[in-house]
Parts: sequence; C-alpha cells; structure tokens
Amino acid sequence: MIGPTRLVAAAVALVGCARHLPPEPPTAALYRDLERLVTLTETAGWDVDRLELEGLLPESLASVCRVERVRRDELLAWLDVEIARAGGPVEDAWRRHGKKRSRVARLLTLTRVRATLDRAMTAADADCPFWLEPEPDFAGWQISDGRWQISVGGGGKGIGVRQAGRSDINFGGAGRILVGRVLGMRPALYAGIELGASASFPKDEEGMRKSLVVGVDIVAPVVYRHSFTNTYVEAEAGWLGAAIELDLGDLRHGVHLGAAIGARAARARWLFPGAAFGASWERTFPREDQGAARTTIKVGLRVAFDLDL
Repeated sequence: MIGPTRLVAAAVALVGCARHLPPEPPTAALYRDLERLVTLTETAGWDVDRLELEGLLPESLASVCRVERVRRDELLAWLDVEIARAGGPVEDAWRRHGKKRSRVARLLTLTRVRATLDRAMTAADADCPFWLEPEPDFAGWQISDGRWQISVGGGGKGIGVRQAGRSDINFGGAGRILVGRVLGMRPALYAGIELGASASFPKDEEGMRKSLVVGVDIVAPVVYRHSFTNTYVEAEAGWLGAAIELDLGDLRHGVHLGAAIGARAARARWLFPGAAFGASWERTFPREDQGAARTTIKVGLRVAFDLDL
C-alpha cells in the first residue's frame, strides 16, 4: 500500500497539466490507474526499479486483472509510441540532456508506467484472483470518474476570533460527511454537513481569562473539488450556525467560506484515504440582543476517506 509519507509528498506536488490519453476509454482508465500508482511512488522517491515494481505489483494487478488482454496490449503499444515521441529510451534522453533527471521527468514517468504494466502483465495469468474478471467497460480502479461518492473527514483546527474590537485564539476540531458526484476527470460537486466544536478561555473587561467556554457550530457546505493526478483543490461555501455551551436555542446564523488543498492515496480496499490542509472564513450575524457580529478564521489539517458508490 502507498504509505503516509508518499501521500504527504503528493500533496506538495500539486501540478496540473494537459492530459494526453489513449483513445479507448478502458485503455485510458488503465493508464490513469497506473500513472497514479507510479507518480505517488515517485513523489516519495523512486529508488531501485525492481524493488519499486514489486512493491507496486498488488495495486497494479488490481487494475490490470480487471482489463481485457487486448486493452493491456493496446496500452503497451501506446506507451511505446509515447516514449519514442518523448525522445526515449529514457537513458539516452538523460545523457542528451546533461544527465539531469528534471529534464526527462515526463519520459521517466512514462517509462516507469510501462515497466509497471509489463510486470503486472507477466504476473497476471498466475496471480490474478479468479473473482477479478476482465471488464469490457473498465472505468478505472484508482480513479472515480462519473461516480457518486461519500466523503468523510475530520481533524483539528486553530481558530482566530474577532468580536467587538477584541481578538483571541481558540482551538477545536470538526468532522464532516459529504455526498456528491465526480463529474469527469477533474471536477466534482458535493453537499453535506459539518459539525465542529471549540474550546476557549475568553477575557473579561479587565483582560483576565474566564472559565472554559465550549462552542458548537454547524456548517452546511456546498463543495467544489478540482482533481489532478493525485491531488486536488477545493472551494466551498455554505450556511453556518453557531452556539455557545450547546445552547441551540441561542443559535447564531452566519456564512462560511473555505478552501483546501489535499491528496488521495491509492485505493485501500473500498476506500481512498487522503489528507487535506484547509482554511475558512466565517461570520455570524446575531440578533440585536446577542451582542456584536463575530468573525473567525480557521486553519487546520483533516484526514478524509472517499467511498465510491
């Protein structure tokens, strides 16, 4: 399985580029599956080819075994053309470019994808489980194009608060559940609910800290996600409800705006584990008898799990 170190490294490597894919959808899906596995490994550091290919074999077989043999051969031929078009073999291109790997990065990835496919094809007849039958319309095992999803996540946050001319810092956490659909290779749209809690020791008029105050907030966000190979960015907006000490009768209404950058690891059984760094701006608008409006800036990390339906 792709480990946490590789996941974090992938989050740093947020890069979008134009997609050039095989023409047949099942072949393109297989390519994108293997590309995900290879680039996740590359961002953490690809070392010895033999060892890396053996390490990727279980995940690569999970895709290759689901693809008809003709599509595997089709992808192998397509990769040969792409490698030649990019100036391969990669060893020769590396020497021509002053032995700088950064100048042959794309070619190196293509070469590793081909090697991963070739290794999996060699092992497929003996190692494919009998229940993984080839699918004529294979749509990918490591990608989620066109699928409904449930996304569950949660984590801690640092919270900056501004109210009635005074500023403070609180700490808390939140958990969310979203339901949505991946609309294509890149975009996805979700809606759901997030429940959060915070703890603070607010100052009185003399600047002294008072007793612990627990805050609760509810957010109903609409989330747009734009995905790259292994990473994504999100933008969200929604209704906010905030209360103190679980007094939901004193619920203050407001607005929530947020953004996040995250990454997904390889599929682990039925789930895609991931992590994201996010920030949000929130403002509540109390009734006249509830005091001043309150603005918060929240920053934190959350773990997430995506489940294709």
